[in-house]
Amino acid sequence: MKNERYYYSIMSSDERKAYRMIYDGLKMRSFNIEVALPLSPSDVQEVYLRVLYDNPLLYYVNQTVIKIQGKPGFWILLPEYLYTNREIGIINNDIRNIIGKVRAKADAFVNDKFRLEKCLHDSVVKSVAYDYDSLKKQDCFNAHSIVGAFLDKRAVCEGIAKAFKLLCNEFGIKCIVVLGKANEEGNFDNDDYHAWNLVKIGNESYYVDVTWDNMYEYEGDFRHISYDYFNVTTKDILLDHKPIGDLPECNSTRLNYFYCTKSLVSTYGELAELINKRLTSKQIIFKAIRSKGEFININELEKKTYEALTKAMFVRFDTRRFVLMFNEKHNIGKIFFMP
Repeated sequence: MKNERYYYSIMSSDERKAYRMIYDGLKMRSFNIEVALPLSPSDVQEVYLRVLYDNPLLYYVNQTVIKIQGKPGFWILLPEYLYTNREIGIINNDIRNIIGKVRAKADAFVNDKFRLEKCLHDSVVKSVAYDYDSLKKQDCFNAHSIVGAFLDKRAVCEGIAKAFKLLCNEFGIKCIVVLGKANEEGNFDNDDYHAWNLVKIGNESYYVDVTWDNMYEYEGDFRHISYDYFNVTTKDILLDHKPIGDLPECNSTRLNYFYCTKSLVSTYGELAELINKRLTSKQIIFKAIRSKGEFININELEKKTYEALTKAMFVRFDTRRFVLMFNEKHNIGKIFFMP
């Protein structure tokens, strides 16, 4: 399978040597991996973790336990493995089959990078539920890996981000797992650790958070795929995410969901026109831009959305029930019509 090893690409010479030693050892499932290099134990441990984030197919390694012994200049890593060789063979085959099913749908979009990436994004959202139970337990290894995402159909943000990376890389889209913190209020003082992705398409980089776009698992009538965090800029992601490490700058909006689907509005007139055009849809999703002095706060956006929607429905004698939802940080509005 194809793979993008971003963290390897930004390492120093000695770190790259350590990376190759660790990667080769894990691939061989060695229980003693020698790293004879002038690195500190914390440096070796950091390289070890970067190897695992770069390579989602190393799911069989227990990354929650990092045992190291030795002395400066000669360290020995003692990894723990979660599955037998026979089990790994079965899991690898199952994962290939799942990727094959995704390919059956995604191959239709190989010449359209936006639709291809959206197909991969949607396939993860539809098939993987967030594993809240694993947050209350220890030793929930699967939830943090592609095994949880692809086979158990339940995972936490790390497993979801790794699954999306694997799919993107398989279809020729460069993608990395980003680590950091995330908080809806933009308050990063607490331990709100999170993982999401960064993709590179051509010369443009974008942030993607499949976990926070996953509204599909919710009970009731409001299940949907969100695109609030589909190909967003560094400026936008920093409103409620705080990545760790040296990452590419994301400045382009060309492949952002709202730009590609022409779902941006900056005035009440544009909002009313958009709602009128899409009134027969099951849902209407849009992003309001504040550049022209309107929609300066979420209360105004909610009021004007309700006003434009009810007016359009009255004119067309549309009696459907609806629900309004808003993302205050990103000024995004969503209208869902009940069946």
